[in-house]
Amino acid sequence: MKTLRRTAAAFLLTATTLALGTGAAKAAAPGWLSVAAGGYHTCAIATNHALYCWGQNDDGQLGLGDNNERDEPTRVGTSTSWVAVAAGTYHTCARHSTGSLYCWGDNYYKQIGVGGLEDRTKPTKVGTSTKWTSFSLGDTHTCARHSSGSLYCWGENSYGQLGQGDKDTEDTPKKVGTSTSWTSVSAGGDHTCARQSSGSIYCWGENGNGQLGLGDTDEHLQPVKVGSSTHWVSVSSAGYHTCALHSSGSLYCWGENSQGQLGLGDTDERHEPVKVGSSTSWRSVKGGEFHTCARHSSGSIYCWGQNAYGQLGIGDVLGPWKPTKVGSSTSWRTVSAGAYFTCARHASGAAYCWGHNTYGQLGVGDQDKRVTPTKVG
Repeated sequence: MKTLRRTAAAFLLTATTLALGTGAAKAAAPGWLSVAAGGYHTCAIATNHALYCWGQNDDGQLGLGDNNERDEPTRVGTSTSWVAVAAGTYHTCARHSTGSLYCWGDNYYKQIGVGGLEDRTKPTKVGTSTKWTSFSLGDTHTCARHSSGSLYCWGENSYGQLGQGDKDTEDTPKKVGTSTSWTSVSAGGDHTCARQSSGSIYCWGENGNGQLGLGDTDEHLQPVKVGSSTHWVSVSSAGYHTCALHSSGSLYCWGENSQGQLGLGDTDERHEPVKVGSSTSWRSVKGGEFHTCARHSSGSIYCWGQNAYGQLGIGDVLGPWKPTKVGSSTSWRTVSAGAYFTCARHASGAAYCWGHNTYGQLGVGDQDKRVTPTKVG
């Protein structure tokens, strides 16, 4: 089923979109606190802490109570207490100021964590806890960090991406091991990586392309330490590759590399962390399906890898295999890579998106791809 969905998604990249639906009021170009690019949809939190989503909505991943696509930011409910949002391939989760976690959208693999298999088209609370601090969404699984320092995962587990030591799907949050030292988590396509307070990174799940960074291509059903370094700052799990930021400011990537998404100047996959270029001034990194973008200390954004839909934002559809600067701005604050598109937040508070747009996921009022950053709304 999963392979069929991925194949269908790839086919639909060139298909004609359905007519846009009408519904909740649209945003009047608000300032944005954060923006999260998913598979084929986007969600963002405005400066008043209202939540907006747009793009593909076949599974209710926009949280608007229906399955109609939107090509402009559309407000989700009436709450002005949202503090964080993350978009998966076909589902979405957001954290409320109370510390509660809400998820919605596709639930075929139980990835929204509310029990059962039924999709939800509106935000639905995950359990009763009000102690969630951070969370990350993969293709069909979700992981979240609790204030206790424990890590919980749920959803599909065909590759052991839930870190439970088995391959059983879970429809509600299940604790990963016994550690209470997790500081962050990043869910990729079918693998997961997380950082501990020691500064070590651990990865688990699918590893056919070496995306776990362990020097092999074997699945691992429980967290396994990546190398010996205890100086990792953050990690980003992408479709089939992974990148991480070192305390030195250096950037390392590993895994699948057929589109040059590792930024190493070639298309050879790597099974262990490999340094990207010589810069020691990277501040954050995010990986999409086959491309990667990172923010530099200068405030510039650099992207590399697949660029068939303009997802690198460099003005063409050619795919450089090394970091390439996006435009001339040095005022970017954050960047988020979707499946085949990218969004970023500017210092002005505006959000910009570029790349694939068949479902209106760029939020610019149409379904035409963009090859340079285009302002949302």
